[in-house]
Amino acid sequence: MKHQISKTVSQVAKFLLILVFTYTGISKLSGHEQFAAQLSLQPHLAPISLFLSWLLPVAEVLTSLFILFDQTLLLGLLSGTFLMTAFTIYVADMLLYQSSLPCSCGGVIAQLTWKEHLIFNFFFMCLSWVALIDHFKQRTKRISTNTKEVS
Repeated sequence: MKHQISKTVSQVAKFLLILVFTYTGISKLSGHEQFAAQLSLQPHLAPISLFLSWLLPVAEVLTSLFILFDQTLLLGLLSGTFLMTAFTIYVADMLLYQSSLPCSCGGVIAQLTWKEHLIFNFFFMCLSWVALIDHFKQRTKRISTNTKEVS
């Protein structure tokens, strides 16, 4: 039963991560000019805003694809966890240290307040960590089982 719950949580986490990364990546690419302009308004990102305006949405879409396939799942979970952790730290920084808060997020997520944004990102960051940890646990179990069978 515990294994089934863990498997279900992991599957739901992967589905939600695919959904959020696909949606935000495509939203940023379809509104690329606006996304790039909003990034350029942020002082600490302005020097690399054009680079980031392409890197972030492409990384989000690729992360979705990586999570989708078993062969690249670990890479997808690692990149998803990194992205969500970075986005969460960024939003927390914006809330703590910035007086002007331009939002460069894609789609309806841009409609969130910064506090709602922090909660949203924190939830998905935790979800990505849960999926990543579960992946490592399952992998360890498979290796342990395979080692016992060989012995």
